[in-house]
Amino acid sequence: MPKIVDHEERRKHIAAVTWKVISEQGLRHATSRTIAKEAGLSQGALRHYFSNQESLLQFAIELVKEQLIERIKRLKEKKLEPVEQMNEYLLEFIPTNEQTLLEMEVWFAFVTLAKTEKNLNPDLVGLQTAIKDVIVFLQNEGVLKEIDVELEQEKLYALMNGMALNLYLEPAKINREKSKELIRNYLESILTQKR
Repeated sequence: MPKIVDHEERRKHIAAVTWKVISEQGLRHATSRTIAKEAGLSQGALRHYFSNQESLLQFAIELVKEQLIERIKRLKEKKLEPVEQMNEYLLEFIPTNEQTLLEMEVWFAFVTLAKTEKNLNPDLVGLQTAIKDVIVFLQNEGVLKEIDVELEQEKLYALMNGMALNLYLEPAKINREKSKELIRNYLESILTQKR
């Protein structure tokens, strides 16, 4: 009886191998040949799943976003109070363990590549919006002081970018509780009262 292959799982496996190659060897080594070899496939089999390197790279970055979205969905199921929910939500945008550090490495590699390869789209606008919307959410919950919303959105986005870059460059500093404390400290500076 022929073995049944789950094509979507195979595509995700190839994307995960692509992440590993990018992390260990750099983006320029993430060639079809290298990825096929690391995935235990022939180049022809790889082309069955991805017609070219560009489609493979785009899928790999989309998988980073998909995994982030899945973690956020699971977070919503916890039904936390609004400030704690946003604190946990923001933690999902920075590396707090080996898996999210790997995702961050891949994300930064793609953002850099997208500056010259216009056909790759890491969706920076969507990321900015997802982070900046925290301020609007908390304002709608009625827990914020009178603030300049646009200024606080920019401050929060800058804080998150800085934390992400710092943890990416110095992974020895990765500590989920410390990161949570830093985010919480920022949020408390704009809340009507400490919670």
